[in-house]
Amino acid sequence: GNIMVLGPTGNEKAAFAYHYAACANPKKELTIIINADSNPQAIEEKASAMGLNIKHAYFIDCYSQTLGTIKDQEPNERCTIISGPGALNDVSLAIKDMMAKAAGKKIRMIFFSLSTFVLYNPQDSIVKFLKVVEGRLKNADGTTLYLVEEGVHDRQLLSLLEHGMDEKIVLTEKAGKFVVNVPSVDMPIPLKIGPSGISII
Repeated sequence: GNIMVLGPTGNEKAAFAYHYAACANPKKELTIIINADSNPQAIEEKASAMGLNIKHAYFIDCYSQTLGTIKDQEPNERCTIISGPGALNDVSLAIKDMMAKAAGKKIRMIFFSLSTFVLYNPQDSIVKFLKVVEGRLKNADGTTLYLVEEGVHDRQLLSLLEHGMDEKIVLTEKAGKFVVNVPSVDMPIPLKIGPSGISII
């Protein structure tokens, strides 16, 4: 399904993504990270700093060519470089090509972050893009995390983004501590981020 992870700017949403990617079984699952906020090397290093290995992940890099520097990343068998987060058609084609590599494997995908794509594209274009991607991944038995920045988008746009989601996980900060709200759990779950990533308090 399609899962939105909504929360304030910080490492918490990213830590969710690192755990999600690290838990994949490369023999049975293809992990794809669509990055628009930092380069693949930085993402791998931050995950590694939490003791999480995501070296098996494939990247659709929408950051390095226009938002980073040309030295940030070079094309390789695990990385497809896109001109930027505004090139939605290129992103869609890259997703399709990556999915062809799955060869019967399940797919884990992460939009890192969806908010950046929203900022670089007209609302109608984003909505159409998401409908295509969400449908394509569901048909392929894929599960996608969409990281979304809280407080960046107006309520109407946020409702449009939520429309195609199967579930929404909300991270909130209270008195310097984080809690996560999950629809299937009746109470907020307190969290902390430490050297080994996210743990429940």
